[in-house]
Order: sequence, then C-alpha cells, then structure tokens
Amino acid sequence: MAIKPELQDKFNNQFEQPTPIQDAVWERFSTGENIFGLAPTGTGKTLAFILPMLSRIDVKVKRTQVLILAPSQELAMQTTAVAREWGALVGVSVASLIGGANGRRQSDKLKKEKPHIVIGTLGRVLTMVDGGALKLNGIQTVIFDEADAMLTEERHDSLQELADQLPETVQLGLFSATSGVDLKYVADTFHQEVRPISVGTDAPASIRHEFQYVDQKARANMLIQLARHDQQALVFFNTISGLVNMQATLRHAHVSVMSIGSNDKRQVQRADALRLFKKGEVTLLLVTDVAARGLDIEDLPLVVNAQLPQSKKIYVHRTGRTGRMGKPGRVLNLGNDHDIRDLKRELGDDFELIKAANAFADKKDALTKNKPSERERSNGNDREKTDTTLSVTQNTQNVTPKMKQKSTSEIIDKPKKKKRLKVSKDKGKPKWANKREN
Repeated sequence: MAIKPELQDKFNNQFEQPTPIQDAVWERFSTGENIFGLAPTGTGKTLAFILPMLSRIDVKVKRTQVLILAPSQELAMQTTAVAREWGALVGVSVASLIGGANGRRQSDKLKKEKPHIVIGTLGRVLTMVDGGALKLNGIQTVIFDEADAMLTEERHDSLQELADQLPETVQLGLFSATSGVDLKYVADTFHQEVRPISVGTDAPASIRHEFQYVDQKARANMLIQLARHDQQALVFFNTISGLVNMQATLRHAHVSVMSIGSNDKRQVQRADALRLFKKGEVTLLLVTDVAARGLDIEDLPLVVNAQLPQSKKIYVHRTGRTGRMGKPGRVLNLGNDHDIRDLKRELGDDFELIKAANAFADKKDALTKNKPSERERSNGNDREKTDTTLSVTQNTQNVTPKMKQKSTSEIIDKPKKKKRLKVSKDKGKPKWANKREN
C-alpha cells in the first residue's frame, strides 16, 4: 500500500525527498509489518509512522483504529498537532489523551466522536480504558514513540494491562533515537515479533559539543549571562529540585525563564511555556529529560546541560533537540573538572567535546562554527590539565575584542524588568481522576 496521493502531494511540496528512516519504513509499515525504527533525533521519525498509518485507516469506520503512546505530555501534544494537520487531508479524526487536561471532557469526546487515532500518555489512556470511554478492541496499530522511554521496566505492569486488552493481531511500531529496547520482552508481552530497522545512528556532524568548567555558583551566573546575551537555550536538569532551585535564582536575576517538567504544573501552563519559547518570547526553557523527550523546536541554537547526563543514551536525546534535520547546532556542558572527565569517559569516541572558547558567542557564530580549530585540537589536552574552575566573569574578560573594552559591571547591568505572564493557579486534580496522570 502506497502513501495516499493527498499526503504524498503535501509531502512533496514541503520536502525535497524522504529522509533515510522514512524511506526505510514507509512501505514496510504500510503493509502491516511490525518494526522498530531506529534513527537519530531530528530525522523525521514522526512522519515516518504518521503517513503510512494515515494511509491505512478506513475513514468510513467510526472507531479508534490507531493508538500512539508517548512518554511525556509535551511529546503527545506535539505528535497530536502533526497527526491532525496531515489527517485533515484524508478525513482522519484525532484525539489527545494526556494528564493535566480535563479528563471529563476527554471522556465525553471519545464516546461522542470515536476518533480514528488516539494519542496520549500511558496512564491517561489506561484511565480512559478503565472508565469505558476508550475501546481497544478495534485497534489495528499501536505505536510507541520514544520507545526506549516507553518500554521501561517500571511500566511493565501498565504495559501488560494494555496488552491484555489489545487484539492479538495488532501491528506494532516502535521508534527511537537509541536502542535499549528489549525486543524479547515486547514479543512476550504483545505476542508480536518486531523487526529492527536502523538508519544512520551516528551523532550528527552539524552539532558542536563544548564544555565549560564551572562550580555551583558559576553555573547560575553562566545561565544569567547567556540570557543577557540573548542566547536562547533549552537547559537540562537531572532532577526537579535542581530545576526549581535554578528557576528561582534566574527569576530573582530578572531572567526571561520558564520551565516544563515540574509535576505540580497544569498541562496548560506547560504548553504555554513551550509555545512562548518557540515564539522566542522566552530566553531560557528549563526542562527535565522526560519532559523534553522528542520535542521539535525549529532552529534551536543551543542546548545547555546544566546538570550533566549520567549516560550516553540520555546525552544523545538531549543534544538531539538542536541540529535537527542537518541544521547546525551547539551543546554547552557545564560542570567541574571531575564532572567533565566522567562525561568524556561515558561518551567515549562518539562525541568530541571542545573547551568553550566563547560561551557567549552571538547566535551567528554559535551556529556556524562547528569544527574546532587546529590550535584547539593541538592544545586541548594541555589546556584541560592546567585549567582550574573558571568563573563567569573570568570568561567574559577575554571572549571577544568588543567585550574586552567593557568592565564586568557593564556586561551584567541589570536589564529592564519584563512583564510577567499571568497564569491560572493550579486548583488541583479533578475528583474523577485517579493516580495515573502521565
């Protein structure tokens, strides 16, 4: 089965040609094969499964035929937007089921509209199944987006509950930027053999990976300076507490900052944060790994690891937010000499980390300077051995000729206060909801 003409025409108008992962899975997925699509972030995996899926749906049948599961609310919303845009061309209806949204309204919509596609988080989907609002007996295809985060051991009980209510012949589609999926577990649980298809899993060459030695206090100052130099960045944290504490510090310094990843935030607030960041109205967006999974932020210039990832797998997912579809990007890793040494050891030869010569490079320089100079290559090791922890003010003294003429106080002058966004106060969970919100 080929991609429907309406979808193919729209694709041809927007893109020159399919990406390798799209080319590799379209035909196989269209004919009903169970596949595990493995490809780097930013290579078009969403359209790789949405277009063949839309081409298989029978629009005359008013029931849910496809279930797409995502590890975070933000990714589910993003995928929903893509599915609705393309589904409108072929008359396919789409519903979103995520925690933090009005569950009663979601339930009523499912019962009334019986959408062809349901996209959501696992907890909220099971809540709707338990309540009788979502029927799974008509499901033909189940897709696990960011499969390595979806098919984790801590989700096994919920996944078994899902599998028990799915038809035995359901088609499976797994998609991820990294491996780490136990395909034997998938076969045992869902009674389907899944064929892995790996396409170009090497790290994108268009991304420049940098590091800067900082202590805890200098880490906050570094982020303040990035914001004051108009360096829009997605800033990663390992823990919610680290994110919350840093956000408080940045707000005290009048930095334009918002966050997604805090468990006590309503879905609408998280969505607003992402929307304003994409529009460029927020300079720093603080996130955790789960919240940022699969986020597609067009032309994101910079990813900052304020807390360094503990594994290469996490590093790959974080850095994949920039340099998407072959575009240039930059990653800045912040930590002391011990932290950076551990990160280099974890990454091995797959990534070349370069000492940041100019942490506050303007956007143009940051995006075009993707390779270290010969001088950097020859002196990098010696410099790493002799460098001590640098403060932000030390860095800014010799960044560029222009900045040499300014004193530190001039560089960090207090900017004008920006109007704070009014957000609705979280009034808590609705009475109907149970503990499965994500």
